[in-house]
Amino acid sequence: MKVLSTSVPIFTRDMEAAIERYEALTRETVRERFEVPEQGIEIAILGSLTIIAWPEHHIGALRHLRATFIVDSLAEYAAHLRSTGATTLQGPNPTPAGTNLIVRDVEGVVFEFVEPHSKE
Repeated sequence: MKVLSTSVPIFTRDMEAAIERYEALTRETVRERFEVPEQGIEIAILGSLTIIAWPEHHIGALRHLRATFIVDSLAEYAAHLRSTGATTLQGPNPTPAGTNLIVRDVEGVVFEFVEPHSKE
């Protein structure tokens, strides 16, 4: 059970303007970009930021998201989170990046855990 990386979510209604702003701020370029069409969400990843463009009515549990942890085993983290009193808000669900799980920990903080697709 290991956290491979951490990402900070940035919510926007204007993806292109946000990308321009955060590329200038971080001096990073977008390394991955994809859509979740069934939810109307567009995602761009640059550096340790995840920019999320969304229609208000589709954001759901992501609205209060504080951080995303990329992990080696979502099943192990899900079991650990349950044992510590976390509440599952959404998932696990397949996404273009892998499988995700959104939870609220015992302090009320909302986190996303993602196990990426294997790099075979």
